Amino acid sequence: MYYIAYGSNLNVKLMSSRCPRAKQVFQLNGVSVNKLSGWRLSFNRYANIVKNNNSFVPIGLWKITKHCEKKLDIYENFPILYSKIYFKCYSIKAMTYVMNSNKLLRPSNTYLNLIYQGYKDFNLDPSYLKNI
Repeated sequence: MYYIAYGSNLNVKLMSSRCPRAKQVFQLNGVSVNKLSGWRLSFNRYANIVKNNNSFVPIGLWKITKHCEKKLDIYENFPILYSKIYFKCYSIKAMTYVMNSNKLLRPSNTYLNLIYQGYKDFNLDPSYLKNI
């Protein structure tokens, strides 16, 4: 199974503690997998994505196991805080989590720094976060 990360789960150190068998995926069939079109990043204290046809969100793609998915369900407080959605993107089926609430609350600097590190871990442009 493939998992799309856009928040703290981009951070390799954190992800490896939650899901030691998860593998980073940078390319599929020679194509870089680093953004999800039609969505934008927002924060309700924690990262969320919101449908927006004129935008994109930088992502990291992970190949995960069923055991890892169960660990992520717990971490993401599924189904109370986050719901799961499935995408057909980059010619694969992938899963991610979206918040059940659309409130806007600024994240803590500590949380934001975890995401900045994740952007580095996936070679994503951190200037995207400055526009949030």
